[in-house]
Order: sequence, then structure tokens, then C-alpha cells
Amino acid sequence: MKMRKLTGAYLLNDNKVLMLKRSKERTLASNLWTGIGGHVEAIEHNNPVESCLREIFEETGIRRHEIEQFQLRYILMRRSKNEIRQHYIYFGRTSQENITNSDEGELYWIDLSEVLNLEMPLTVNHMLKHFLSSPTDKTIFIGTVNKSMMEWSCLSE
Repeated sequence: MKMRKLTGAYLLNDNKVLMLKRSKERTLASNLWTGIGGHVEAIEHNNPVESCLREIFEETGIRRHEIEQFQLRYILMRRSKNEIRQHYIYFGRTSQENITNSDEGELYWIDLSEVLNLEMPLTVNHMLKHFLSSPTDKTIFIGTVNKSMMEWSCLSE
């Protein structure tokens, strides 16, 4: 069984979150709404935050110094055929509204009250519901997919 490590970011600006409408040509989550992110490169395996910041810059043009309160909030685990996907999800704030689109898809600032109405992967939907129920919580949660449900546990020392 293979392991795929990914990172994802959800940047907030006032009551909006930056979301990516993925291109129809993308293999994963084609034509669905997701956060910013991608695969962890081999040299980043022990440092997913660096992978996530790289992905943010590549997909939006937003630089690390333009992001505040950037924190790991979720580690999502799911099995897809013969692969285990481990997805590190970060949340942060930015005042930068000007963004540069990439070949991943189109970026939009979506009002938080509307975000759950978007068509998105199951794991993203469950994670955003969980986040919106307690957006100021600093706990790191591990979410594992069990059929069509997400089971949550706290990551603690």
C-alpha cells in the first residue's frame, strides 16, 4: 500500500475564505471546490508547513509574510484503493485580496455563510463543517473517513 502526503490551506479574510474551483482537467477533485494545496515534495516530508506555504505561493501569489495566525488545524486520513492519503490542513488569515490564478483552477473569496453550499469532496465538506462550528479552537484534530462519515479525535501530547 502506498502513502500520499498532501497539504492544504484555507486563508480567511474578514468573513470570507479563499477557495479554489479546481480545473476540469485535474485528476484529483476535478471541477470541485477545495482549498489551496497539493503534494508534499520529497524534501518536505518532515516539514509539511513549508510544503503548504510553497503551494500557497505557487497557486495564489500570496507570500508567507502576508499570512498571519497560520496554524495546523487538521490531519485528514483516508484510504483510496491501494493508497492512504494523509492531508495536513492549515488555516490562516491574510489581508491580501489580490490573487493570481494558476493552472489548478480559479480562486474566489467565498463568504463563510455560503461555503458549505459548494460542491466539494466529502473530506473537505466534513472538515469545513467542523471548523465552522469552532473557528477559534486551537486544537489539532485528526479526521478519518469511515464510509461516508468523518470520525474526529484530538491530537494531544
